[in-house]
Amino acid sequence: MSPFRVNLGGEGEVPGVLNQQGRWVLTRGWRSSETIQTFKQLVDAGYRFLICDNLDLPLPDECCDEVLTNNVPPFDSVTHWGPTIQTSEVRRILKSGGRWIDNGDVHYVKP
Repeated sequence: MSPFRVNLGGEGEVPGVLNQQGRWVLTRGWRSSETIQTFKQLVDAGYRFLICDNLDLPLPDECCDEVLTNNVPPFDSVTHWGPTIQTSEVRRILKSGGRWIDNGDVHYVKP
């Protein structure tokens, strides 16, 4: 079985993983910061999305092998878009031995 990977936002969606984004991706005029594609174009190209906020991800405990983040605002804070990535949620959804990769570097490995 292939690893279950989740991209919890930031700059650019990642092909082949579940990309979490807030409801703003459904608003008219939204485009990916990396590819400048609309949400519909990304979905049509095969990208998978989970639309929710960052406070209570609708994923079971210890379900992810890897969590990806890229150029996100400071963790555990609130911006004009709403709550940012919550470290408690990342730790909750990671499996034992699972890794949180931030900007290409290992940020955390769950014991």
